[in-house]
Amino acid sequence: MKNCDKLLTAALLLAAAMQAGCGSAKRTEQEIAYRQEGLALLEDGAYEDAADCFDMALAQHRGKLGGLEKDIYLYKAKAQIEAGDLQQAADTYTELLSEDKENADAYYLRGCAYISTGENEKAVSDFAQAVSCKDDSLFLYADIYERLSDAGLEEEAAPYLEQGLLVEGNDARERLLRGRLYLADGDYSHAIEELEHALAQGEDEANRYIANAYRMQGDYEKARAYYEAYCAAYPSDGDVLYEMGRLEAAAGNYKSALDYFEQGLADENAENRQGLWSGKIAAMEYCGDFAGAKTEMEAYMEQYPQDEEAAREYQFLKTR
Repeated sequence: MKNCDKLLTAALLLAAAMQAGCGSAKRTEQEIAYRQEGLALLEDGAYEDAADCFDMALAQHRGKLGGLEKDIYLYKAKAQIEAGDLQQAADTYTELLSEDKENADAYYLRGCAYISTGENEKAVSDFAQAVSCKDDSLFLYADIYERLSDAGLEEEAAPYLEQGLLVEGNDARERLLRGRLYLADGDYSHAIEELEHALAQGEDEANRYIANAYRMQGDYEKARAYYEAYCAAYPSDGDVLYEMGRLEAAAGNYKSALDYFEQGLADENAENRQGLWSGKIAAMEYCGDFAGAKTEMEAYMEQYPQDEEAAREYQFLKTR
């Protein structure tokens, strides 16, 4: 090949490479723009549109997944969960895991989706995979333990509590998580010790769990003080309003308990609406408002017909 031909070939190859590079840069720019639009829609509650934007963002990418694409997959699944489509979210996590088989977050979040749909065996498997990929995460141990316990899978949950308490770490978040595990284990003194350290390091959420520890030991005055401190930082937390209602009911302050349950129910999106509602009905009974409790129970039973204990209580209310 003559020198001029070689130079011409080299120039053509360089031009092609530059054009491909420009195309790649343009796609990345569009990917980031679609991601930003998706995040804005997610924030506004337009979950299906957000998921579509994240799809368009992913469509811009070519080749192996990078950190940006993994992030977009997780946001897409979050949008699907917020839209109430847990199965689609699980499929999105599966798609991500097909490309990134060591993604602990994806295994954990898919496990959460599965346990919410009652697919417990799949959830148990995914949770085990998550900690095998990230075995030093106190968050994973604490949260997986609580999710399995809440699902009634105590035997499967127990190892996460035991292993979680072996994980070292002394920053505020780690002390908070360790305190939660000690609390679940019934070791209140160690729980309070860890949680007080977390609180001193600026973790205000620790107030809630310290309050739980004192409530479980029957020290309602100390529990009340910590709950109030927590509510000062998180005034709309329905879970804690429920706990405060239970605390006041245990102390015999049924009117105060009723106020807390009603305050929690004022949030139509409260995740623990069933607990708040049943607590309200019980508090109304203790306050002597049997007619009101009966009316509330009728509405409650329409919403939660599977609650056998409530059904028995309803039979009692019909006799009042």
